[in-house]
Amino acid sequence: MSPKLDLFANLLLDWGGVHNLSGAKSRQDIERNIQDSLQVLDFIAPFQSCLDIGSGAGFPAIPLSLECPNARFILVEPNAKKMAFLHHLKASLSLDNVLLKRLRLQELPPLKVDLITSRALMNAQDLLNLSAHFLEKGGHFLFYKGSNLNQEIACLPGECFTYGKRVYFYRKGAN
Repeated sequence: MSPKLDLFANLLLDWGGVHNLSGAKSRQDIERNIQDSLQVLDFIAPFQSCLDIGSGAGFPAIPLSLECPNARFILVEPNAKKMAFLHHLKASLSLDNVLLKRLRLQELPPLKVDLITSRALMNAQDLLNLSAHFLEKGGHFLFYKGSNLNQEIACLPGECFTYGKRVYFYRKGAN
């Protein structure tokens, strides 16, 4: 693990114990979440900009922003406690490629990105409907889901990738 990912893990462990930021309670849990966040780099197309919806404690956006320093990341999180942590991460990790927005997705001003990510936020179809207007022509949705994905949305061939218990939904937006 890179030094910055290691620092991210340590900061989350410290802050998480006090502020209950995520379900990850141990260093091993955090490392699994980091690996989960980065697993997608095996199959997603290169991207220049990413909108992460419901960023919470920083998964998947913080590990992705560290591994893809030339891409621009916009993290949207309405929770003040989680946003304070994200600001601390941005400063501590020198994440110049990250912009933080403390608001709900429905309040976000118009913008366009070529990748929209979200991890365990809401029903996949609802998330597609709420976020589609932010997606650049030819861009992709990338949702980190669980085994219930097939109850939320029908996956076309090549849209669902399973690694262990994680199911990644990766769909190209409308052209």
